[in-house]
Amino acid sequence: MKRLKHFMLMALLCLGPLAAPAADEPALTANNCAPTGDLRGDAQAGQDIHLEYCAECHGYDGKAEVIVMHMDEPPRDQTDAGYMQTLNDQFLYLAICSGGQAVGRSLVMPGWGDMLTHAEIRDLIAWIRSFSGT
Repeated sequence: MKRLKHFMLMALLCLGPLAAPAADEPALTANNCAPTGDLRGDAQAGQDIHLEYCAECHGYDGKAEVIVMHMDEPPRDQTDAGYMQTLNDQFLYLAICSGGQAVGRSLVMPGWGDMLTHAEIRDLIAWIRSFSGT
C-alpha cells in the first residue's frame, strides 16, 4: 500500500494531474464530497432525484409535512425563503453528500455521496432551491 501511494505521488509530480474522474462516479469517490465550482445544476433533472432520495422525509414539495417516526424533529421547511437564504450551496452539497451529521444536523439523514454523482447533487441543489426561489 505504501508503495502504491508513493507511485501515485511520483506520477502526479512527473506527469501532472491525472484525468478528471468519470462523470458517472459517485461524488464520494470522485471528489470526496468536496463542494467546488458552480453548485447549481439543472433543477428539472433534480426533481426525480429528490423524489427518489429526499421526498420521504422532506416531502415532495420540500415542506416537510410528513410524519417521520424515527425523527425527534422533522426536517425544516425548504420552501421558507428566509431559512433557505441562511444555507449556502456548499452547506447543501455537504449535507446531501455526507449526511446531516456532517453539517451539524440530524444524524438520521444519510449521506448520499456513495450513490449520487457530483452532477446529480448539483441538480438536486437546484431543485431544492426552486422550492424557495433562493
